[in-house]
Amino acid sequence: MREKDFVHLELRKILERIKTYFNSKATERFLENLRPITDPSILRQEIHLVEDLFAVEENLTIYPFDDVEVQIKKSALQDAVLSLEEILSIYKVIKLIREARKTLGSHVPVRKSLSNILKTLHQFPQIESLIESSIDQRGFVKDSASEELSKIRSKIREVEREITKRLENILNRPDAERLFSDRIITIRNNRYVLPVKTTEINKIVGIVHGTSSSGYTTYLEPYSVIELNNRLVVLKEEEEEHVKKVLRRITSYIGEFSSKLLEAFNTLLKLDYLKALASFNREIKGRFPRISEDRIILKNVKHPILTLTREDVIPIDIRIEGKRGLILSGPNTGGKTVALKTLGLCCLMFQLAIPIPIEDGELPVFEGIFTDIGDEQSIEQNLSTFSAHISNLVEFLPLVNEKTLVLLDELGAGTDPIEGSALSIGVLEYLKRKSAFVFATTHHTPVKLYAMDSDYYTPASVSFDRETLKPTYTILYDSVGSSMAFEIARKLGMPEEILEFASQKMPAEFEKFSKAKESLEELIRDYQEKLKELERSSFELEKIKAEYMTVLSEADRIKEEAYKEGMSQALDYLKQIEREAEEILKTARDRQKIRQFLREKNQEITQKLERERIRVGDWVEFMGSRGRVLEVKEDKLHVSFGGVKAWVDLQKVKKTDAPEQQKEEHRLELKKALPTEINLTSLSTEEALYRLEIFLKEAVAMGVKSVKVIHGTGTVKRVVQEFLKHYESVVFYREGYPREGGSGVSIVFLRL
Repeated sequence: MREKDFVHLELRKILERIKTYFNSKATERFLENLRPITDPSILRQEIHLVEDLFAVEENLTIYPFDDVEVQIKKSALQDAVLSLEEILSIYKVIKLIREARKTLGSHVPVRKSLSNILKTLHQFPQIESLIESSIDQRGFVKDSASEELSKIRSKIREVEREITKRLENILNRPDAERLFSDRIITIRNNRYVLPVKTTEINKIVGIVHGTSSSGYTTYLEPYSVIELNNRLVVLKEEEEEHVKKVLRRITSYIGEFSSKLLEAFNTLLKLDYLKALASFNREIKGRFPRISEDRIILKNVKHPILTLTREDVIPIDIRIEGKRGLILSGPNTGGKTVALKTLGLCCLMFQLAIPIPIEDGELPVFEGIFTDIGDEQSIEQNLSTFSAHISNLVEFLPLVNEKTLVLLDELGAGTDPIEGSALSIGVLEYLKRKSAFVFATTHHTPVKLYAMDSDYYTPASVSFDRETLKPTYTILYDSVGSSMAFEIARKLGMPEEILEFASQKMPAEFEKFSKAKESLEELIRDYQEKLKELERSSFELEKIKAEYMTVLSEADRIKEEAYKEGMSQALDYLKQIEREAEEILKTARDRQKIRQFLREKNQEITQKLERERIRVGDWVEFMGSRGRVLEVKEDKLHVSFGGVKAWVDLQKVKKTDAPEQQKEEHRLELKKALPTEINLTSLSTEEALYRLEIFLKEAVAMGVKSVKVIHGTGTVKRVVQEFLKHYESVVFYREGYPREGGSGVSIVFLRL
């Protein structure tokens, strides 16, 4: 693909936006090497990887890191020595690679495509261990890094202690206040010195190493420490040599793994890019279209750049199906060029495995995307001449085949309209013979009429409000658009006498044609609106149907499991009774004993059944007090007794009716008008259950099929949904869609 086509479609602006989320300058190099994927199987794999990474990227932490490619390559050179800072940069990258691998590895069983990343995300525990044992957390080489270094540093500390001792003795002289500007030991030219008042410098024998900026203080190395300072300098040089040996050893070890380390580093760059891509996608709310063979469908697509910069972007539908070409006409400022660029940029992004802002769609995988865009009206001005257009066409037309997309803006512009139209039709015929996908815009009537009679091109127009003379940014398919030159000129203040004279020069048949075309466009507009409404309704119906079937399937499964479990328990219990009955019959001497046994077992069964029927929302009696069940956990109940809540044993309670006061309040509530929703968010769990039960009884009594329950996302939600699971009048319920309130809302379907 040509670089100039990327420029025409402004791909660079998308990549620059993604770049703002990078954690390393090195990732920019990775971005520069990205090229559209032209193999469908490879693109499909890359899309799966992007989608899997998006699903787990919030768990993946990538902090800022340095570009260490040069340092890794340097480590492979003979006798190379990396600096301490360079080694620490590599250590940070290795540590980051290890953490990323650990995070992604836990998701591989579910996200299979991540295994491809792990193959090249190598670990380097040996390098990590060597660096950690040689360099401390402050970034200094440890004494223990080598035996020689440890000995030398021990000697350095010994000499420094002796120097400090001698200098402190001098500072503690009786006349110290008069001699020294400050009673401290300092360093000048890597030698220990004392700050002596310049006026008293002759009172102490030693070597001067400079003065302060004010001249008040002179830094003096007393004679008594000169030999020690000399020895210290030699020891420091030896220390530096041994530190260099340690760094050389670490560098050599890194060099042994340089090829794998480079591979892992490049994989880390890809991860940084994919994480940035996820952040970018949160801005445009994009998704991937499906890969198709012979059609282009972009439903409710937005121009990606406009989506980043504006909130009021109107989505459009772009369709090239059945035929392989689209000729779009209509007035200037109607959105033709934006539509054309939208398709081109979305195709490029798709083949770079970057999501695009669509609701749904299908796109082929193109080997080439060629553009001839003479008016960069939405972004920047392009002053191309007719000759430049022709030169551009001549350059790419020989490269066109059935796997290319050709985008032609203002086809035939820049020259005589008659000749331009003829030349345009010739180009379109050539592209037809090459079986290319084509999206062209035009103002020329002969080209519009050619599209209407073509079996390869679909005519389409951009919709325009004739009253306001503003575009509606809707594409009307199987229609041709007027340039509306007269209407726009009148709107902009062109003198009426000029417009009248001009209209007289228009052919009489043209006016009839225009009116017929306007009538047809109106019919097409109405048809497309009704079709969209039908599609939306069909989509919603399919979603509800799918949810209903899921609920039915789940209900059948639960019912079957409950039945099997209940039967198993019943059979076990009957066998137990049978065994006990046999024991009694062996020793029973009268019928009274058998009757007593049966009465006891009957009572046990009744109590078991009563306990099993207790659900959230039921009223129970415990030690003479009535309360309402808020939660059921195995053999425990969480019950609200007025304002007091407590956990009680299931076996120690029995079901009971609601208090008379509650029933009376319910009868009063029934007299009120029935709402379609109830808000429980500000209530306690007990009050929420009470009001919900009244509300549902009202709804069932008045024949309402479904209601909305607003419960928020906290404890009330959990209690309410537990209640709904077992409430006899509830067929099923689901969480609300985003437009209905999301997870803070339940939509409840009732049995009438």
